[in-house]
Amino acid sequence: MSRRLSSAADGVIGLSPRLIAVVGASGSGKTTVARQLLGAFNQLGQRSELISMDSYYKPVGHPLNNYDRPAAFDFDLLVDDLAQLKSGAGINVPTYDFVTHRRQPEVVRVEPVDVVLVEGLFLYALEELLQHFDVRIYLDVDPDTCFERRFKRDQVERGREPEDIRRQYFDQVFPGYQQYIHPSRAHATHQLEALPRDVVSWAKELLDSASQS
Repeated sequence: MSRRLSSAADGVIGLSPRLIAVVGASGSGKTTVARQLLGAFNQLGQRSELISMDSYYKPVGHPLNNYDRPAAFDFDLLVDDLAQLKSGAGINVPTYDFVTHRRQPEVVRVEPVDVVLVEGLFLYALEELLQHFDVRIYLDVDPDTCFERRFKRDQVERGREPEDIRRQYFDQVFPGYQQYIHPSRAHATHQLEALPRDVVSWAKELLDSASQS
């Protein structure tokens, strides 16, 4: 990929960043892998930012019936934001409030740095999204492991009842994984079951791969 200079809408000239997607089932470790890569890229002297697809839930003002399907997300805004980054312009990432189910007034500013990591469930759901990513990672983790991780997380971090966790997982999360997420691995350029021990070396390989895309 050429590291071209381009004019942003606000008049700022910026580099077109490498965009790297991290996709996998709920509980597969997307955020952990993305954060590890973020640190590794910074060690390599690459200015890096991380965006979560969760920021792009539709602000409907009431609880969604199902958070684990593509229709729950504002793909139009996400596609526009990624296009802005690729053009060398900064973006304002929304902050989704899971209590009010609306967007908060505060936004997170992301500039077109060297590498922008994006992690989420359905990043490979649309061709308009796929075309923006220079590297597409899929975390191919066993569903039983994902369930165990999500079960513990929802109990400890969110104080949810075990039966509620199981019901949501088997009624919504796992069917969404089977229908949308697992088939989307076909779009990945890199598949892995666990984070490599030498994350910095792996990050360097990803940079090389992105440069050839």
